[in-house]
Amino acid sequence: MSSAARTVPLRVVYALITATVLVFAASCGSVDGVATAPTPLPLPPVDLAQLDVGAYATQPREFGKPENFDQARAVEAVRLAQIVPLPMEIDPRLVHHSQSTSTVFIYPKRISNILGLGDDRPDLFDRGAKDFLGGVVSLGGNKPNNNGLDLANTVMLFPDEEKAADAATAIERSFFESDDEHAPVSIPKYPAARAHSKSGEQSIHSWFATGRMVVYTWMYDYAKLYLNKVDQPALVEWVEKSLDTIVPAISRFEPTPVDILMELDIDPDGMLRRTVARTEQDSWSNPPGVYDSRAALLLSGSPDEDRSTFEEFGVDRMADYGAWLYRTRDAAAATALRDEFVTTDKRFGPAEPPKNLPAARCVEYIGKKSMAVRYYCAVAYDRYVAWVDGNQLLDAQQRVSAQYAVLVNAG
Repeated sequence: MSSAARTVPLRVVYALITATVLVFAASCGSVDGVATAPTPLPLPPVDLAQLDVGAYATQPREFGKPENFDQARAVEAVRLAQIVPLPMEIDPRLVHHSQSTSTVFIYPKRISNILGLGDDRPDLFDRGAKDFLGGVVSLGGNKPNNNGLDLANTVMLFPDEEKAADAATAIERSFFESDDEHAPVSIPKYPAARAHSKSGEQSIHSWFATGRMVVYTWMYDYAKLYLNKVDQPALVEWVEKSLDTIVPAISRFEPTPVDILMELDIDPDGMLRRTVARTEQDSWSNPPGVYDSRAALLLSGSPDEDRSTFEEFGVDRMADYGAWLYRTRDAAAATALRDEFVTTDKRFGPAEPPKNLPAARCVEYIGKKSMAVRYYCAVAYDRYVAWVDGNQLLDAQQRVSAQYAVLVNAG
């Protein structure tokens, strides 16, 4: 995912709303003393043939069933994401998350990259995770930019309980033996958990098998590291606190039998077909998928703020493909949410919207992050609003124009 756009919360411009209400109250009358909002003026009709869409496809794509087993595994992992708890559901302080990391994955070696565990770690996860199907990472911190503590719970799905138990043992053993400074740690509330920590570090790694799943809990306290403090009881407490929330939640998940994974519907409620397709040049970290409003927060940089925004605008689905497509309560909510995406402030200035598409808005990142994507555009159609980005303004304009055409053509 892009590094700047997805770390910006869906913002509400209260001053603008207040000013608008005052104007409406003065000019639009009232009902029983309460100001009534005017009916928005309809936008002029859009001639899709006049849109500059570049090389982007403008017809909806029908997905149907998985074309291969890896695609089926990804669909199952997205299903799992719907029930994996958010970090802030474990502890309300854990509201910071880097959206440059993936959330859903089908290759165990990705865990090392996601959590930044070092270049020598991918093989350790791969080696022990035989027959691994898919996984979900729930990652959050109590402060941004590694200035506090980070807590990650990675839920890994296997074909059966025996393979899950074997994987928990094998991965922990490989990980433990990779460094002679690792020492075993017992987790009293979960005696079956296999855990260890490294001498002199306020961090812990724990693997706990439950049903067909393995929960890998990793906690790293950067603040205590800077102070050269080690508090092992606190480490154990974090693991127990995490498992107290994670285990009962994932016990409600009903895994699809392996022999019918290929029968899963990729796009059961038609969100992906309405989303512009990715290009070969895209470097997205998550597979295409559709999330409910709670699971979408796993991908959010500010989940606490975005949860309030989702509730305000009635967001119930989010598709992650060549754009982020949100389904809102109605067309008015979609238009309002579009405007949230393109609010200007000290970090974002106005950018030229695409030609012949009055429903689209664009902004330019003018903040200080050196690796941030520069341009972002949003467009609303019916009850859908899409958010795209691009390092070149023309690319962002073409992608959002194509996204609008896909929405129209999808009906």
